[in-house]
Amino acid sequence: MTITGGYLSLKTRAVKAPEHRSAHTGAVDRPLDGASLEALNWIQKTRWTLNREVLGVVEAAVKDGSRLASIPPANNIPELPRLDDAAYQALKSDKTPEGKKALAAYIKPRAEVYAKNKQMEGERFKLFRMLDLGQQLAKADVLWFPHTCDFRGRVYPTAQDLHTQGDSLVKGLLTFAEKQRIGANGQWWLYVALANAFGQDKIALQARADWTSDNLSYILATARDPLACQDFWAHDKVDSPWEALALCFEIARMADHEAMYGSRAIASFESHIPVRLDATCSGIQHLSAMMKDPLSAACVNVLPTGKREDIYGDVAKVALQRIALDAVGPDEAKRVLAQKWLGKVERKTVKRAVMTTPYGVTAPGIKDQLIADGFCDHFERGVERYQGAEYLKDVVIAALDANIGAPRAAMNYFQEVAQSLAEREIPLAWTTPAGFTVRQAYRKSDVKRIDTLLGSKRVLFQVSVPNEEAGLDRRKQKSSAAPNVVHSYDAAHLCLTAQAMKAEGIRDMAFVHDSFGTHAGNVDTLNHHIRDQFVLMYAGPALEQWRESVMHHAGVDDVPALPTLGSLDVNCVRDSEFFFS
Repeated sequence: MTITGGYLSLKTRAVKAPEHRSAHTGAVDRPLDGASLEALNWIQKTRWTLNREVLGVVEAAVKDGSRLASIPPANNIPELPRLDDAAYQALKSDKTPEGKKALAAYIKPRAEVYAKNKQMEGERFKLFRMLDLGQQLAKADVLWFPHTCDFRGRVYPTAQDLHTQGDSLVKGLLTFAEKQRIGANGQWWLYVALANAFGQDKIALQARADWTSDNLSYILATARDPLACQDFWAHDKVDSPWEALALCFEIARMADHEAMYGSRAIASFESHIPVRLDATCSGIQHLSAMMKDPLSAACVNVLPTGKREDIYGDVAKVALQRIALDAVGPDEAKRVLAQKWLGKVERKTVKRAVMTTPYGVTAPGIKDQLIADGFCDHFERGVERYQGAEYLKDVVIAALDANIGAPRAAMNYFQEVAQSLAEREIPLAWTTPAGFTVRQAYRKSDVKRIDTLLGSKRVLFQVSVPNEEAGLDRRKQKSSAAPNVVHSYDAAHLCLTAQAMKAEGIRDMAFVHDSFGTHAGNVDTLNHHIRDQFVLMYAGPALEQWRESVMHHAGVDDVPALPTLGSLDVNCVRDSEFFFS
């Protein structure tokens, strides 16, 4: 069955030019060139199809009303009993402290039930929409996904809901259409992939393969009857349950092949499941290489240390030490707050702050994250909670400086350069190692008031519309520089790797920014090129080359000087087992 779409039916720009926002790279005549153009075209040649086994399990679970993995409950939470109008008005009119407290106690649980039900309704709508689309696409033998680049050069599929960069359910539902022999090492990589999906990704690769071997009986049982074995593959501690299920089915087929033809024939088994290799905090990997900083490079497995380093755990450890000292320190205000944080800070507490630091999260942003993610809930709502978040924010930032001081210096440098140019009304532009030209030009905005109807109600709201004649937004130019540079360089790494795989004749690849995947039989080749292209990007004076590119595009020669660089030999990444794993 043939279904037309993408570029055949819809005219799509290769580089997205946002409407109603600053044009950025959209104003460049030819931003897409070199490896970035070649990679964009090559990535779209990957042939995909629906994994009908996984689709069948999702359909069965929904039909049975099972609370399986990410499947939301079939029904809403019952609403709590409500007061009649007279009783409610009496409660509302009581302005005493006790009355206000009673009103809050009445409203809060009802608001929570309402919010939870709305969330579940949204999740059900998304699931049913995806299922409907999956059932239609399952009729096609092959699917292709058109892609575009954003203004930093990052590659995205144009499809919505069901696409190659989706969540666990989507990753389970989509698989390569073309099967390939797994070769000499493919079985081992499938075993590693399954362990990764189960969350066993903090141990050595061989230990991950051994974990799969040790659990083979459960894996085969899951493939025979997934719904009966959901306690094994669908519980909360499994990182990607639907991807894990797809791999259980694949490994069961491989076991059947081995039983039929013998272990010597295992290399001839044909697999169609993507095996993905994930970076360790990609943004910090790129920044550490730019700064040639051995300390931060070791924290994110650019520099091999003989074990899998965990930057999130390292930052949490430093934070805990600081909290322990403050809890017995002379500063009474800090002592009180620190004592409330004792035993409350874990790896997951600091993970989001570490992950978003290379992408420009601010100090207030870290504080807001801590509150929004529920880590401060043991403080009373209001002033006390904000004080607790403020204290921990400072602790986390100090811990970040102890572990990734050089990458943070690189981010400050990008901001200095952007600010220097913005003061002269010059946009920040550079060309990445993959040949993509990025232009960052945030314009000042005009505020427009819109008076309209929403249903039968009149609504008045305001929107900000960039004014191309009003000049650059200097504050935005500065704050956005670091994340945009980092995004452009991880995009360049992806494109250069895709180009190298094309040169090998390897077409089928699964890319999600800092997660690179291919057939099990091609993972060794992918592993080599991931590291080789990273070395080609950073073995030379990468930061100096970025600066020269900025000056070339800006037409000036007086941007701020480079920060002090370290002594890292980036060639060491070739020996790092956990750089991508």
